[in-house]
Amino acid sequence: MKQLFYKELKLCLPVQVPLFFLFVAMLFIPAYPYLVACFFTCNSIYYMFNQSVGNNDLLFTALLPVPKAQVVKARVRFVVAIQMVMFLLLIPMIFVNHKLVPQGNPAGTDGSLTFLAAALVLFTVFNAVFIPAFYRDETRSGKNFLISTIAVFVWIILWEGFMITAAAAKDALLFFSWVAENLDAFPATAGAWRTQLIALAVGALIYALGTLIVTRKAVRIFEQVDL
Repeated sequence: MKQLFYKELKLCLPVQVPLFFLFVAMLFIPAYPYLVACFFTCNSIYYMFNQSVGNNDLLFTALLPVPKAQVVKARVRFVVAIQMVMFLLLIPMIFVNHKLVPQGNPAGTDGSLTFLAAALVLFTVFNAVFIPAFYRDETRSGKNFLISTIAVFVWIILWEGFMITAAAAKDALLFFSWVAENLDAFPATAGAWRTQLIALAVGALIYALGTLIVTRKAVRIFEQVDL
């Protein structure tokens, strides 16, 4: 497994992956749906898969003396590693965002622990739609990426739309006031920190379970594919 992971790092990493980490700087923008920055990480992962198609990487790797399941698991672990780098880059950025944009983000979620949780769910949605579909038929990677992009932006619209609604209606409904103060904004009280840590834990759990399910599904699909 370690050798396959190194193979992914040395032979399959396109320039778009490290380059698109720079989209973390979108959190400097005063009014912007910050989850879009995470989408660009998914976009770079698509470039990696698409490059693999052009290089016949699946066939090359499958010819190695390793089980097909290990081929899939190594790639999924590499995808997780890429997403975790972006996640770790986002952590200091939410504090920088709070300093630069203390008034909050009118275009959606503020830089907060809740935003990090939403980012993990976004990665889960992308992985769940794109990765199994890729191993079903790698020649349709472009179409599969389009479908996964639609799924990701549905999540972005629903999440950011909910936060915008909460901010706009916080004076009208107590629930929205609680959401705006404890989930949407950078935590300013012990209660907000507690609430957002719980939200982050839920997001991490969704990501972990989603990754496990996606891996098993992709392995099952790829083992039935005749290369």
